[in-house]
Amino acid sequence: MEQIKQLIWDWNGTLLDDVEMCVRVMNGLLSKYKLPLLSPERYKQLFDFPVHDYYLKLGFDFDTLSFEKVGHEFMAAYFKELPKSALFSDVHKLLAEFDRLGLNQVVLSAMEHQALENSLHEKGIRPYFSIVQGIDNHLANGKEELGEALLNRSGFSASETLLLGDTLHDLQVANSISCSCVLIANGHFSKERLLAQHDLVFDTLSDFMCFYKANR
Repeated sequence: MEQIKQLIWDWNGTLLDDVEMCVRVMNGLLSKYKLPLLSPERYKQLFDFPVHDYYLKLGFDFDTLSFEKVGHEFMAAYFKELPKSALFSDVHKLLAEFDRLGLNQVVLSAMEHQALENSLHEKGIRPYFSIVQGIDNHLANGKEELGEALLNRSGFSASETLLLGDTLHDLQVANSISCSCVLIANGHFSKERLLAQHDLVFDTLSDFMCFYKANR
């Protein structure tokens, strides 16, 4: 941890506590199409990237139904509910502490870019980040491709950078740009799925902060 000078933050499920809302919104869609509903536990076992494959696991038949149609239906309902989702309780404190310690902080998210900017402003944490990078669509496509460009834009090397996320896709992004990665197990993936492929997994952001301070 002592060489880390920059943090790349994931948004959904890492800073934003939106898992319960995602389950609720998806269950509305599953009910509409007469498919089995999700429990939070089953959701954390099935959710994945690309989201097209996750929808297939839920039972959507894209031979008879357009993925784009269902995806946009989900996102329309998601954005209606988004203002009700709060940050995890320790987010403000941790962002302020990392800022005080002099770390550069940026956001890389699978949320559409302007929606991401709006959300960060609404939650009152946009000033902590020197760069915010979302994607150019509402179907969670393209995050991995943006990682290298974000790193180059930041001016920090991969060895100085740590990515914090809550899914194995975040680990893939970190690996693609050769930076370190920490996964937080209170987001969209179960802890068991994360530990099956990565060692640095923490239950909460506060747990990670304790680790960080002990190892810097």
